[in-house]
Amino acid sequence: MRLLLPVVVVLAVSTAASQEPLPTKEALIARAKSFELDTPYVPPPGDPLEHHTSGFAKIMCSAVFITGLDPEFAAQNVGYFTSPYPERAKVGKPVIDRANQSVHITLPNGITRTAKYLGSQGCVTLPIGQSSVNFTPVSVKSDCRVRSDLEGPAYC
Repeated sequence: MRLLLPVVVVLAVSTAASQEPLPTKEALIARAKSFELDTPYVPPPGDPLEHHTSGFAKIMCSAVFITGLDPEFAAQNVGYFTSPYPERAKVGKPVIDRANQSVHITLPNGITRTAKYLGSQGCVTLPIGQSSVNFTPVSVKSDCRVRSDLEGPAYC
């Protein structure tokens, strides 16, 4: 016990000394502003609601077919940055097509945005009016190796 106490004290002092105080909110904002580009914001062309709905379909596809979430839970709890709630309220309820591993969401103007699960390549939003992607999906092999020399969970 006498040998352990000095070791604990040394570790505590060295850890406390090595930790610098966190930057203030103002310092973080100033740093972020230093990386901003001096250009005006120009939104992407097209209908913003179509863009939000495209993102919503993709997020729902990933949530259901990759993560395994319940569609109702996913619609309420996933992907706010891609499709905020006020935008989601303007479109139809996501239709989950398990047979074709796709998600369809219809806009008020009748356009349907679709996202399809493509196996190891994940989910992709399809172009409007198309039923397939403009590339040939391939199987992507994981390069994940379990490291037996590390403790804790494997992150793959």
